[in-house]
Amino acid sequence: MKTHNVLAVACTLAIAFLAFVAVTPSAFAAVPDPHVSLSVAGDFFTNHVHHFAVTLAAMRADLDKLTQRAAAKIAEITDDMSTDAARAIEDEHKTILAEADKLRGEIKQKEEEEAAATRSQQNQNPELTPEAVAASRAADILDIGTRAGMATDAIQQAIRNNVTLDVFRAQAFDHMAGRQQRTSPSRVITDERETRRNARIEALSYRLGAPIPAAGPSAAARGHMADGLVAIAAEAVEYRGYPRNARDIEDIFTRAAHTTSDFPVIMEGAINRTLEGRYALAQPTYRRIARQRNFRDFRPHTVLKTGDFPMLKQVLEDGEIKYGTLTEGKETLQVLSYARAISVSRQLMINDDLGAIQDMLSSYGTTVALFEEITFYSSAFNAKLADGQTVFHASHNNLGSAAAIDIDPVSLGRAAMAKQKSLDGNPLLANAPAIILTGPDTITKAEKLVASFTPATVATVNIFSGRLTPIDTAQITDTAWYLFPNPEAGSNYRWGYLEGYEAPRVRIESPFGRQGMAMSVEHDFGCGATDYRYGFKNPGA
Repeated sequence: MKTHNVLAVACTLAIAFLAFVAVTPSAFAAVPDPHVSLSVAGDFFTNHVHHFAVTLAAMRADLDKLTQRAAAKIAEITDDMSTDAARAIEDEHKTILAEADKLRGEIKQKEEEEAAATRSQQNQNPELTPEAVAASRAADILDIGTRAGMATDAIQQAIRNNVTLDVFRAQAFDHMAGRQQRTSPSRVITDERETRRNARIEALSYRLGAPIPAAGPSAAARGHMADGLVAIAAEAVEYRGYPRNARDIEDIFTRAAHTTSDFPVIMEGAINRTLEGRYALAQPTYRRIARQRNFRDFRPHTVLKTGDFPMLKQVLEDGEIKYGTLTEGKETLQVLSYARAISVSRQLMINDDLGAIQDMLSSYGTTVALFEEITFYSSAFNAKLADGQTVFHASHNNLGSAAAIDIDPVSLGRAAMAKQKSLDGNPLLANAPAIILTGPDTITKAEKLVASFTPATVATVNIFSGRLTPIDTAQITDTAWYLFPNPEAGSNYRWGYLEGYEAPRVRIESPFGRQGMAMSVEHDFGCGATDYRYGFKNPGA
């Protein structure tokens, strides 16, 4: 019996070897000896191994399979199982996790190699504009942060601060590692329906205009990139076959909208993802001069302004330490809820026209950001403070005499900011301007003021070259110009969202008595003035 087994194995190996030689005769053409050695075969594999290179998508697919295997393996443990059997399953589970960790390392290494290649290609491409590079970086950061489960405000902060992809990827890995350390031993298993729903949301969001990362869609979403609304709704209601006419299509949408199907969740999730991506790319100017502080609820929030810590005094011989007091001031801010609704017609749904919906959503992100910009400059920029005066007022020593943008008027503004006092009457430690804000009519003068050039004489030296960042906004319609410090050092303004709602969101409903769907965009946003010392205004000329 053993002899037959050995002969069978030998025959199998011989047949496989002859088939291999027949397929690749060129690999052995240079071998003089008819008995091909194993070293020659090894050389062949070494020289041709690049034909078997594993793609990044395949590696991610393998990682998904390992994750599913690990989840399925740990699920085999039951309450009535013996200790030895449970321990054996746990050992197998640890082995699978070790394979997954190793594969994650390989994926990370390959992602870094592809990222380096992408950066090299971008550096070699002279036609790539800075705007295109910034948009691509923002899309990659949004995708990495979303997959890592990072908060929306953290992702937006990284985009605004021009964080590089390598640095943000490291932050995302640290965030995921921290979440794993805080996770309890119990494991959450994602079912097949939820996985398919998430893939549908991702694919539909890309088709609606969400920025696509450089690595492309995920492996799960790639297979749904060509599906339209009809296909998504039909799958959600488990419709068999293909709709033959408009009545069948309308019946599918009716069932999908009025049952417990996944269609409304997929539609709403994809539109929200698209809107968040476009909103993250918008950069209104008010965020450059104001500090962010989110609101816990809709009640008015009091912002306390504490004075200086009491000045130190000499301790006398008796050792008594004198007590001091803190001066306080306060301003009131409040977050408000805003919304606007539009309708998606029955005709558009039956036509399965994703392009029309994409056109409707194309400006939503910038529109919401523009709404914030208008709200800030109309209600907070020069609002009244608790003392009854506007932010820029002569009694606040932050309003200059009308003059055009030039070195001398700007110098007076800088001096006025440096002379501001704290609530206790002490000079501020530092209050240097970093931003010059203008309207469209005077932005060129501001850019000329800070431009770098080689002076002909000492008298023509530009002392503000590189010291100020010129910013313009259409909300300033006259020739006035303003100086502001970096908001991290001090700011006259606060803005924020309702906690948990750090981006505009879309709600989809099927209104009773109306055809089609209703889509509302909702946003919770608040802003206001809290101080006057961190800014200077000149009416301009």
